[in-house]
Amino acid sequence: MAKYTGSADIYRELVEDSPENWLYGLVAFAVIEEQRIEWMKHYESQNANMPSEDEIKKWYEQQPASVLLRAKGIAENALQNYATEVLEVANGDIRTEIEEGIIVSEIKKLGSFWPQFGVNLAGGFASALIFAAFLIIMAFFVLNDTSPVEIGKKIKPHIEEKK
Repeated sequence: MAKYTGSADIYRELVEDSPENWLYGLVAFAVIEEQRIEWMKHYESQNANMPSEDEIKKWYEQQPASVLLRAKGIAENALQNYATEVLEVANGDIRTEIEEGIIVSEIKKLGSFWPQFGVNLAGGFASALIFAAFLIIMAFFVLNDTSPVEIGKKIKPHIEEKK
């Protein structure tokens, strides 16, 4: 079990000599230092003065090895929560950019009013002409009875006259 004599020993173990990410070690180091500051505040409230350097050294020496594990756990949770918050904000920003981009591109696709109006007007005019031509052809067939019987009746008198 390693004895810690000060913040330099803890910093070396958590940040400099640690195989983990330096940020992870730095947050764990900050957790331990926060505990030391809380202890110093408590000491001052009980003794009416701040602890001496020797008393601070004794506080570090009294810390068990598990204090590092606990600090690492707190640091990991803090970093995980921070990462989750950052991802939520980033995803929200990206989603907003995509939505705004889609809306703007759809508006740009519409173009201006008059060219689109002209295309719609030409399409309507063309379809009206096609429908009118269809109606004229149908009227011709309906009004001029072109059944085979009628054609035969009209041809028969002309054939008999030629005989």
